Amino acid sequence: MPRLIGKRSNGNPVIALLFLFAIGTGVSLEYFGYMNLVPGFGRNVQYTSQQGHFWKK
Repeated sequence: MPRLIGKRSNGNPVIALLFLFAIGTGVSLEYFGYMNLVPGFGRNVQYTSQQGHFWKK
């Protein structure tokens, strides 16, 4: 049975996962157009006056 008294926990995997999650969130926000930090990166969506009005046919 290992002795756990006095041992420090290793937080490196948690920090790495949080860092990767933050990077992924930033890239997805940039791609979908909520941020514009990198010009020319993201989707090219042609917006029309009818988009968002799916209940009107």
